[in-house]
Amino acid sequence: MPHLASVRRTAALAAAVGLALATAGCGTGTEPPASATTSDRTAEPRAAASGGPTELPTFDPASAVGTYAQGFPADLFPIPQDATLLASSARPVPAPEDAKAKGTPMTQVTLNLASSLPAKDVVEQATKILTGQGFRQIPAPESSGLTEQTAFLRISQSKAGEVQESLVVGVLDDGDRRLASISGTVRTP
Repeated sequence: MPHLASVRRTAALAAAVGLALATAGCGTGTEPPASATTSDRTAEPRAAASGGPTELPTFDPASAVGTYAQGFPADLFPIPQDATLLASSARPVPAPEDAKAKGTPMTQVTLNLASSLPAKDVVEQATKILTGQGFRQIPAPESSGLTEQTAFLRISQSKAGEVQESLVVGVLDDGDRRLASISGTVRTP
């Protein structure tokens, strides 16, 4: 059984790193455009301009590893005790092209945390934080393999009309720790 635990731990760590990188938008900024043909792309590493080693990827400026990303409303979700911030992102939501009136600026956010608390306790912490911010708990979408999942909604009024902010909290238990993701759309701070 020790070998199985080691494999599970390694797989969970790989999943956490993958989740953090996917959330953080890893890229070098020099990738070919999405419309590039397959022949324009290559699996070979690119050498730096100086002929030195391959350039390491940089993270999307809308994301951060180990801290709040620029534009992330840190007061909305302070890091709970016994949690470690893995990665976060904050990206403005573009206004719909067909919008006749100017709407309330919104930001798409993601916060990835690790905790040693049980999954139910991690969700309880998130619930306490978010209900304290005026959100109400609502039924969550299908959990798709997560240990725990819940959702939150906050409706307020602005000059432009009703504003709906929504967040989903998902927790994956990897055996040694819980990996939590809080993501959704909120008012731009």
